[in-house]
Amino acid sequence: MDDLHIRNGLMVPASAISVDAVKGTGPGGQSVNKTNSAAQLRAYVDAFGWPDGLRDRVLKHADSRISESQRAVIIHVSTHRSFHRNQDEAMDRLARLLQKALHRDKPRRKTRPSRSAVRRAVKARKHRAEIKSLRGPVRDWQ
Repeated sequence: MDDLHIRNGLMVPASAISVDAVKGTGPGGQSVNKTNSAAQLRAYVDAFGWPDGLRDRVLKHADSRISESQRAVIIHVSTHRSFHRNQDEAMDRLARLLQKALHRDKPRRKTRPSRSAVRRAVKARKHRAEIKSLRGPVRDWQ
């Protein structure tokens, strides 16, 4: 198994990942009950060799596949009939999960509407109020 590349220079070493073959559910008919075709991947976060801040962000990410007590990411895949395809799928899911855990949104800058935008909004509200006032009862003017 090769190292898993996450993004620019950030990778998970193969020594931090273990993949076990387990009995699984899913397609395969009777052979599912006899063969260990599902893949259970464990990635031990402490063995990644990442700075503490990145490791903590992964462990604090709100996902049920991350075990904070074991300090590991556990992924179980049984969607394919072949163990090797399930293993590849598990590695892809791990990469996506780590990318999502490490993603940081840009901070929002407070903005204010321009003076002309405020004027247009007030004008539109007054125009709408005038239209609605014309829907009232007809008055007899003398």
